[in-house]
Amino acid sequence: MFKGYKMIKYLLIAFSLTIFLQANPYKELDSTIKLNLMINHFLNDELKKIVPPKPIKKKLKDDGLSLDPVKYEQYYNYIQRIKAITDSRVEAQNNINEKFEGKVGFYNGKLKKLKRFYEKEKNINPILQKSINKAFKVVYGKPKFINISYNKKDNIIYGILHIEDIYNIDKFEDKKIKIDIPKKDREYFLKIYEKVKVLIAFKYKNNNLYLKDITYIFNNKKYKANFVKIRNKKIKLNIKINDDIFQLIKIEDKKWERF
Repeated sequence: MFKGYKMIKYLLIAFSLTIFLQANPYKELDSTIKLNLMINHFLNDELKKIVPPKPIKKKLKDDGLSLDPVKYEQYYNYIQRIKAITDSRVEAQNNINEKFEGKVGFYNGKLKKLKRFYEKEKNINPILQKSINKAFKVVYGKPKFINISYNKKDNIIYGILHIEDIYNIDKFEDKKIKIDIPKKDREYFLKIYEKVKVLIAFKYKNNNLYLKDITYIFNNKKYKANFVKIRNKKIKLNIKINDDIFQLIKIEDKKWERF
């Protein structure tokens, strides 16, 4: 398990410097560690976008009233005036505190629901899939189709899923695939297949990651491609949701700042 957000943050800074300096200290790290590092970063980044903004506590407005004695003001009148001002400010501050407590209660309730929701595998999976694809691109590179050909005997289009290296972090072995495409679009697809957008779908179960299939976008429509006789090696994932993302707000002491 990773030790948390700070570790991820520091490693990402080092990773950015790596790219800038054209060096690569990550090369010797295990592929699973590299992928876990990036997946956790992108996953937590996506979750932060879902969390509602924190409520803001209003400040006590300056009523412009002075607490200094007025010239020729009698002591009794001065005491009564100070008491009236103090009571008014206490009441106003208590009103601000009560409204803020209500907002905090609503915010904390929503955060608890979100946390419970995303603790379930089926609910976090869409965000996880998106994060995995981003991480996959950083660690391995950009997925694309190469060596596509039509097999008349099987009436199937075969090809290779190739990962085009970007950051020289790790290597991904080419995989043989078969591609589903309507017959009417086959000829055009065979001409421009290298330009289609390719996304790898993963199966995530019991903290393990498996290659599932491929989605590609052709003529603004989504189609499927499948792996052929793949040895589906599982990748162990250590998903860590940062504690600060669903951190509840604690109500501070109700005492208001003295004027």
